[in-house]
Amino acid sequence: MLVLSRDGVWLSRLETIAARGGWPFEARAALPVPGRTPPPERALAVLDRALAGAVPQRAVSALRSLYPGATIALAFDASEMHHDSVTAAVSCGADEVLGKSWTDEKLSSKLAALRDRSLAAQARQSADGALKAERRAHRALIKTKGRWKELALDAGGFALLWRLLEREGEAVSRAELGAALAAAAGREFEAGTVVRRLAGLKKALAPWPGAIEIARGGQYRLASAPRRPK
Repeated sequence: MLVLSRDGVWLSRLETIAARGGWPFEARAALPVPGRTPPPERALAVLDRALAGAVPQRAVSALRSLYPGATIALAFDASEMHHDSVTAAVSCGADEVLGKSWTDEKLSSKLAALRDRSLAAQARQSADGALKAERRAHRALIKTKGRWKELALDAGGFALLWRLLEREGEAVSRAELGAALAAAAGREFEAGTVVRRLAGLKKALAPWPGAIEIARGGQYRLASAPRRPK
């Protein structure tokens, strides 16, 4: 969960809720700026209306471009929670509205539902159709002899596969893969650990006809095997 706000009390509440749910949590006091390296993915982004500016549609659009698969919620103070503001929020592209005055129980329930809904809609499949990942269930499966077989991957292995599958055919830097691994584990890793984890993922993917290829400059690429002509 990514929370964009300068309200310290609000940030503290959401961080506590995220910790109870075991969700990754990131707080920022300003809107993220697009850079060369894509930011770690987020299933849920909570934008404080006070930080969205005079034209919240721009802020929501910027978030959507950075986190295309995320659910985006706008959070309002109690004085702003009326019909017109809620209607305006939804029309600007936000998926949901949250009340900062809601109880922790109500917020926790709503946030969990939003996060689950976002994750449930996220699934990726390789170009050859024989490898797929389901983000809500954190499952990876390989199709062999016409049947899907689930791979035994932990959260870190799944995070690496998801990032490579998302960018299939493109070179992905070791730093970016390390960031995906760190986001899943909640701590940083040395470059050597990332390399070892990638070697373990390659071994797990052995039954798949494709491969994780090593590119120049410490980069990696997920490549499906060419389809055989029928």
